[in-house]
Amino acid sequence: MLTPEQLAHCADDIVELYSQLEEAIVRDVARRIVKTGTMTDTAIWQTQHMHELGTLNADILSSISKYSGKCESELKKLFEDAAITATEYDNEIYRKNGLTPKSIKVSDTQLQILEAGFKKTQGNLSNLTLTTAVSSQTNFINACSLAELKATSGAFSPQQAIVDAIKQVAINGAEVVYPSGHKDKMNVAVRRNVMTGIGQTTGQICLANAQELGCDLMEITAHAGARPSHSYWQGQVVSLSGRKGYLSLSDIGYGSGDGFKGWNCRHDWYPYFGGTRMYDEEKLKQMDAKNIEYPDGSMHTLYEAEQKQRAYERKIRESKRILAAYDESIKNADDEAIKKAYQNIFNKESVKLKNREAELNNFCDKTGLLKRNDRVQKYGFGRSTAQKAVSSANKHYKTWSKEHNINNIKTLAEYYNVKYNDSKRYALLQGYVKAVNKGDISPLIGFDLYEIKAKEIKDELVGLKISNDINYEITDFSTHFIDRVLGQTSTSHEGMRLGTTIEQLKDSIANPRKISEPFFKNMKKNGEEYLDERINITGKSCSFVYSVKDKLLVQATSFGEDIIL
Repeated sequence: MLTPEQLAHCADDIVELYSQLEEAIVRDVARRIVKTGTMTDTAIWQTQHMHELGTLNADILSSISKYSGKCESELKKLFEDAAITATEYDNEIYRKNGLTPKSIKVSDTQLQILEAGFKKTQGNLSNLTLTTAVSSQTNFINACSLAELKATSGAFSPQQAIVDAIKQVAINGAEVVYPSGHKDKMNVAVRRNVMTGIGQTTGQICLANAQELGCDLMEITAHAGARPSHSYWQGQVVSLSGRKGYLSLSDIGYGSGDGFKGWNCRHDWYPYFGGTRMYDEEKLKQMDAKNIEYPDGSMHTLYEAEQKQRAYERKIRESKRILAAYDESIKNADDEAIKKAYQNIFNKESVKLKNREAELNNFCDKTGLLKRNDRVQKYGFGRSTAQKAVSSANKHYKTWSKEHNINNIKTLAEYYNVKYNDSKRYALLQGYVKAVNKGDISPLIGFDLYEIKAKEIKDELVGLKISNDINYEITDFSTHFIDRVLGQTSTSHEGMRLGTTIEQLKDSIANPRKISEPFFKNMKKNGEEYLDERINITGKSCSFVYSVKDKLLVQATSFGEDIIL
């Protein structure tokens, strides 16, 4: 079995290689536009335009050939690593149930499936990549024709027309063309083909293994944001023989393009021998809960947040293509005026790139999503060069967790287990990371002590009633309340907030000296806005805010140990 996260990221390294190819193509086209000149003479412009077009196809095919060997080698390793990871997960389950599964290294059947899956995917990628030569020629022709039209109309200077043409070529990037005529960005087509190929191949290997060992039941993985036709069967058990009481292969659409293991499917399966299942109804329901808070305070599902993150990443890739195109243009421009124009746009696009990266970083910090950089991260399968212990994904997580002192979720695998299977703990982790990033608490506290403090608050304060009034029972608390209990310092320091002790709070809950008039705050919960009624309770040595509607503790403020009101 491969996890949905592994399948989602299995193509990252391959996409990076093809991104290098795309940059080479964009640079090539931009360079040729620059070489066509400044259109001071339309006839000369058109002649140079056709000359560059004549050599463009051959040069792009040469670039494709240069990268194809690297891509094929990387794809081969990827398939091997994925197959080993998937079968070892399943084999451990078989061994626990008294069976003796074969390693993929000695199973002719599994090796044949692996080789066939690799060759099919490699063939698809080769065919699609070759179409970029044609689409790049089309982009070049369209860009030059539009530039000529703009310049001859008098509405644009020849200089500006060429500058705009280069930018448009960069925005378009390298496109693949399907037989139907449909076009996709190269990275989209590569990712879809690799992920689908890996998913189908490992799925077939796991199926062959199950049939050989006589295992009839398979449990299907689940993930947030599954398409409606897949959410029906994700997390369920399927019978390979069609046994009553279980889903059948036809129920899950196995073998069809839009079913299990079809296009872009991130589900997988693993042997099930009865007993506790990985997914219960509550876990499946939580996967689509709106529990991710955006920087603007709105609440969204994990799937929506990840889609938003990918949109930011697409914009960043676009900026990088534009910068590559203008960088190449600067290098090849003979005219100083137009070189200066390219440099000015390069500078502006550089600022835009940094702004987009900052927006992405802020979004990830506020939502708790891991920042993903396909150039350095690898969500690989832990064999050969992509070993889990040294993979860049794990390095990234180790760096991130060390910066935030998340000392009790030690590996990326543990993080994803919390993220997908323990919503309450993940919400606690998000609150902790947010507080550290804002400076509300020190990272020296560590997430382990943060969890201990949360448990102490739950054990000592939840269930109490303010002034013993049944209408003011405490049933929960916010992560911000934990931050205020911990504080920024344990002793008085100017400009730093004191923590609040549990004893101070218990005394103020039992013996409030003042209960304020209700006040209201606009809040969002599960995407819906509402007015939260709150009251402020003042005790001998601290005050705290209580949500009357949600019956939870919102924040606390210490007056210091010796202050009596």
